[in-house]
Amino acid sequence: MPFIPLNYNKNRIFMDYLNSQIRERNNASNILKSLIVMLSMILVSCKYSNRDVTIINSKYFHLDAEANVNSQDPMVRFEKKHLLYGAITQQEKKLRSGHYYIFDWLNPNWKNPNKSITARFEYRQKQTGSKTHRKDFKPSRSQSLKNKTKIKITGREYLQNGKVTAWRFSIIRGNSVIASDQSYLW
Repeated sequence: MPFIPLNYNKNRIFMDYLNSQIRERNNASNILKSLIVMLSMILVSCKYSNRDVTIINSKYFHLDAEANVNSQDPMVRFEKKHLLYGAITQQEKKLRSGHYYIFDWLNPNWKNPNKSITARFEYRQKQTGSKTHRKDFKPSRSQSLKNKTKIKITGREYLQNGKVTAWRFSIIRGNSVIASDQSYLW
């Protein structure tokens, strides 16, 4: 039995007892709430690791070696200089003209050797009409979570068949397309 001073009110004792009970319940409910939050975080992290491939960025550049670039943006001028670096003659520069594509994509299951992935680029060109051309790439197993696929339609292929009018980039596992990005006209 705790020591109670004579001038201590009985109501005050009862209120202190209730406050201590409420504090204990609050602590228990806080523990329960934190367990629920931690469990949901674990479930979300498991879901993230089983997520499928995602294309996060696609970049496109059309290089015309003969055209002058009159852009205020220095990055546009740099891109042309970068792609033409090392080309000395007009023929070398002409062969580098064409379309350049870079696709960044995430593969959360990259460590799983049983799941082979194919990156496929399908496109149509001006001179060939509705004929669809296709390029397949097999990323090596040493690829990581973040992957980058660079594609260029240049040289004789570009000079004979003309500009790319429509394209589609797909990530394929087995026979099913698991992620894709495409141009407006596809």
